[in-house]
Amino acid sequence: MKINQLRYFLAVADKGSVRAAATALGVSAAAVSQALRELETAMGTPLFTRESHGAVLSYAGRQFLIHARLILGQVSRAEAEIAQIRGATGGSLTIGVTPWVAQSILPHALARFHALRPDVHLDVTEAVGTVHPLLRDGTLDLVIAIPPPRQEESIFYTRELFRCDLAVVGRLGHPFASATSLEELVDQDWVLTMLGAGQDEPLVNLLAPHGIAPPPHRVHYARSALVAISMLEVGNMLTICPWPLLETPLLRGRVQALPIRNPLPEMHTAIIVRRNDTLSAAGQLFIDCFEDATRTCVATDDPALKRIMNSVERAPDA
Repeated sequence: MKINQLRYFLAVADKGSVRAAATALGVSAAAVSQALRELETAMGTPLFTRESHGAVLSYAGRQFLIHARLILGQVSRAEAEIAQIRGATGGSLTIGVTPWVAQSILPHALARFHALRPDVHLDVTEAVGTVHPLLRDGTLDLVIAIPPPRQEESIFYTRELFRCDLAVVGRLGHPFASATSLEELVDQDWVLTMLGAGQDEPLVNLLAPHGIAPPPHRVHYARSALVAISMLEVGNMLTICPWPLLETPLLRGRVQALPIRNPLPEMHTAIIVRRNDTLSAAGQLFIDCFEDATRTCVATDDPALKRIMNSVERAPDA
């Protein structure tokens, strides 16, 4: 197995055809086809099915894609590390961040990091849920978000940073804005961003002890906090939201927490990386900058930021 074969395989998977992959790579279609044949021979199974509209990953190809991304990601990080040792600069850092952190600590951490390493290309995305597929396949270097379930401890290493309460949230003037119990919300529609391994797992865990089981057509999904807010503001859907996000300029004054008296679970926020993986020097520096930024945000005099930080509890070993 050769690195170029993996790169060609990944390009075909991303572009959907040998010709499009060859154009993107700046090589001939024949070279890409040959590399794929050699790779499939080495694997002992087809990685694509050839169809009239292009190349479609087989089941084996979909499984191999995860490993190919990880291998090439490791190679890229190794090349960047060696370049830094030689005195060269550059490289990239890809980060996933939960929405409340993106609206509070992250800008301060990025400012510190960029001042120290202006040569590093930053790629930041919103991280929701507990599955973290982009971290799993190597697209992201690290994530600051809800930790994965315990059964995935063999894949990810986590270090807890914060704990905070959750709230049931709706638009201003929601018909159930004065509801005090979850039982009153049995017939409501929900929009979730906290996706788990079972998709609606957070909602099930929250409502099941109270005998509430929303049918599938009443549970909707938004892959970003901004989309979820838009869905809330124009209708009567409800969502589950961490308190610090409610205190951010993004949500404050746009939605409201229902005065639910039922005890709600805590949400944990952690730094998450792939276990048995090597985080780059840039990644390590970003974590240092994030920890410095956290201390600054905790001590801030800014009223908005102070409200956010007062709504979270730092983990004992954070």
